Amino acid sequence: MSRLLFLHDVDVLPGPVGALRLLAEDTDVVVPRHPGFGTPVDDVAGQWDSVADLAQHYLSDAVPGLVSDPTAGPLHLAGAGFGGWIALEMAVRAPHLFASLILTSPYGVKLSGPRERDFADIMLLDPDEVVELGWADPAACQDLRMPGFPTGLADSEYARAFADRAALARYAWKPFLHDPRLRRWLHVVTVPTLVLAGARDRLVPPTHSAELAGLLPVARFVEVPDAGHYPYLERPDEFHRLVRSFLRGVRP
Repeated sequence: MSRLLFLHDVDVLPGPVGALRLLAEDTDVVVPRHPGFGTPVDDVAGQWDSVADLAQHYLSDAVPGLVSDPTAGPLHLAGAGFGGWIALEMAVRAPHLFASLILTSPYGVKLSGPRERDFADIMLLDPDEVVELGWADPAACQDLRMPGFPTGLADSEYARAFADRAALARYAWKPFLHDPRLRRWLHVVTVPTLVLAGARDRLVPPTHSAELAGLLPVARFVEVPDAGHYPYLERPDEFHRLVRSFLRGVRP
């Protein structure tokens, strides 16, 4: 059975939510929680200050046997948003470990000039603004948790959401949501790559994801209609169809 390491975006609930449930029907889907976002190694991760630290953590066999056991079947790497950034950092460091790469509206690579903004400032947006910019249909928002959102949660869940945002700020505040060294190494990612973006994503514009795909040696860009920043939550059936078709076409 193929294995898929999927790295979540920020604010997304842990575990196999959305399309990941569908993919798990015939794929071994591993969905870890990022250090600093509620894991047993949060105390150690408190000393980390870059997404490169998270990439190295996962490459150091954070999930025992996942990257170190080549006999377990091909390992596919996927990530969305912030998780897509981590996945890119992993792919440039160890492309030989992965059979393919799937990116969904990833942060991490700045493509415009120093005075131009590539991504919406998710650190300053209110939760309602994140939903408005990140979903084609804000009324359909689900599987997100942010400070104060949704209403009616226990205080402990809001505390976790605030702690998650603090971790995000430590990893990604400066430079904001990108690694200036990452772009220069994209040419080493020679595994088959699928870059997905919701057509109505206003957190990471689909034009950014399309341009990023053009910088990767073996990448195909697909725009998901009627979806925002979280197509695997908003259009799970379509996301599953696209990813399943891609994975079936990848030769280990």
